[in-house]
Amino acid sequence: MTRIYLIRHGETEWNKKGLLQGHSNVLLSPEGVHQAQLLAEHMPFHTVDAVYSSDLSRAVMTAKILAAKFDLPVIQESGFREVNFGDWEGRNLNELASDAPDGFENFFTRPDKAHPPNGETFLEAQARALIALDEVIDERDEQSVIIVSHGAVIRLLLCAALGMPIRKMWTISQFNMAVNIFRVDDDNPTIELLNSTLHLYHF
Repeated sequence: MTRIYLIRHGETEWNKKGLLQGHSNVLLSPEGVHQAQLLAEHMPFHTVDAVYSSDLSRAVMTAKILAAKFDLPVIQESGFREVNFGDWEGRNLNELASDAPDGFENFFTRPDKAHPPNGETFLEAQARALIALDEVIDERDEQSVIIVSHGAVIRLLLCAALGMPIRKMWTISQFNMAVNIFRVDDDNPTIELLNSTLHLYHF
């Protein structure tokens, strides 16, 4: 059995502005750093054997704060990167919706059919994230592992674990610094916690 703590990175300035980040290397905002510190202080788990992260800065910064709690290094894995949104990156979601560039009309309604120009499809992103996850599970049998990733990729991984089609991915909420927990027994995942942010409400 492997237990996975799948965590979305903390807030960035682009999150606050509603901008698509994708592969853009955006840093955590001061609030995002504070969110990561709150989780490190109030984790809903006590044992961690390894910490993995997307290699994008906002995820690595988050992971390093969490890993310090357990005196562990951060293992960077590009497979856990956010979806590559290509030409849509850095643009506001409302602007994209009103401008209706080619394909964006499917972004929320049929993500299984969305294909950002010069980017990747959600199916492609899910496939490479699942490869990375399978490698972690194979390497970390009987261990508990933190993986810090991104909103869309976490939804795609949870869709796979729940047997849900990609077109339903946006029915799963993923707030900044949300914690999801699932265990894998003989390749069978069981979701134990979903989109928890209780750790952010300790004052």
